[in-house]
Amino acid sequence: MRDYFENIAQKLFKHIQKDEFLILNFDAEISNFVRLNKAKIRQPGNVKQISMSLSLSNRDKRNLKSYVRLNGSFDKDLSTLIKTLNYLRRELPDLPKDPYLLFSKSVQSTEVSDDKKYINDEENLDYILPRIASLDLVGIYSSGYIYTGLANSLGQFNWHSDYSFSFDYSIYNENNNAIKLNYSSKKWNNEEFETNLDQGIKKLKILSQSPRTIPKGEYTVYLEPSALNEIIDMMSWGGFSYKANKIGTSPLHLLSKGEKSLHASVSIDENIKGGISANFSSDGFIKPDVINMIKDGEFTESLTSPRSSLEYSVAHNASSISEYPYSIDMTAGAIDDDTILSTINNGLYISNLWYLNFSDRNNARMTGLTRFGCFVVENGQLTAPINTMRFDDSVYSMLGENLIGLTSNRELLIDSGTYEERSTSSARLPGAIVDNFKMTL
Repeated sequence: MRDYFENIAQKLFKHIQKDEFLILNFDAEISNFVRLNKAKIRQPGNVKQISMSLSLSNRDKRNLKSYVRLNGSFDKDLSTLIKTLNYLRRELPDLPKDPYLLFSKSVQSTEVSDDKKYINDEENLDYILPRIASLDLVGIYSSGYIYTGLANSLGQFNWHSDYSFSFDYSIYNENNNAIKLNYSSKKWNNEEFETNLDQGIKKLKILSQSPRTIPKGEYTVYLEPSALNEIIDMMSWGGFSYKANKIGTSPLHLLSKGEKSLHASVSIDENIKGGISANFSSDGFIKPDVINMIKDGEFTESLTSPRSSLEYSVAHNASSISEYPYSIDMTAGAIDDDTILSTINNGLYISNLWYLNFSDRNNARMTGLTRFGCFVVENGQLTAPINTMRFDDSVYSMLGENLIGLTSNRELLIDSGTYEERSTSSARLPGAIVDNFKMTL
């Protein structure tokens, strides 16, 4: 893939005219997908897809982009891209100037290539299938390489390739109730999968008991990493964006102004080096390995795109135009896994949340529903599943004044989304024990 992109870029740059600047962004994947149902393989398949975007600009700060799907045939793809370039050139003079257009004019070439394949899909499935034979299991196992590249007409060339897998699955009981699980990483580990599956089976046994309808009120709850991930994801909708915080639409606006704080144990980074996203932006700027967004409960640095840097006359850190974090890394706490239930004592164990939305965005207050394996905890033991409940609480409470602590064990959660292509978003998160968690309905 790398040679294909480099060669086609070199050919295309020969068609650039004087005073034109062209950036090529390359995205590709070679992925395997296996659908399981009733704990058996029902549909194996694979996907190979290539796409490229062309961004043409001139000295007058006019810019036009086009996105093209390619088929991997060098001559045909080059012909298509040349036609696209000619189209952009023809339309460019009729466009208005873009006052916030900013591309890297400093040539900084980089390469991150994980060419060593850690994962053997056949071996992994041979390991999985005997262990799930007695279960009613459905899920998708996906794995493969994701490639990202950038080249511009100044001679800059950036390349990133990474191999990862995600096993996103659910196990059902005789009442058709489910426990949802996910095991994802860059390297398969039999023991880690066994632990993941065993925890799900233990929960499934309790799920077979009659569910309870709990009264609305405030509870001590444990949020598994997958549940906490839903809250962090909502918090990230503008939460770390420089522009959103500047204009006051960020849910963390009060935190960024120093009027609010989180618990001192909460530190959240954008850790590009520890994730699977590329370390360069689509504009050609190189991203820092780590950006400390929240440290010891205090807001420290926004994600700032080049466009925001021009609009507000500040330095940028090569964030995307959305100013959204793609490689969340939250510092672990001190609560061991085997003390989680005793720490709760009497309360709720929440495995998953869904349908989240803001109920008061300015105060980082959100609402959502429990889902897939949420239980009553009595005297330090899981005793019964709960019927679906709605929560409504603020981040400043959940991760602030009411946070009892975070777990010492963290999970890597790779986004299993495949819209248009496999996602490169990830989060490494602990679990959280929260007091006075508000259940409203």
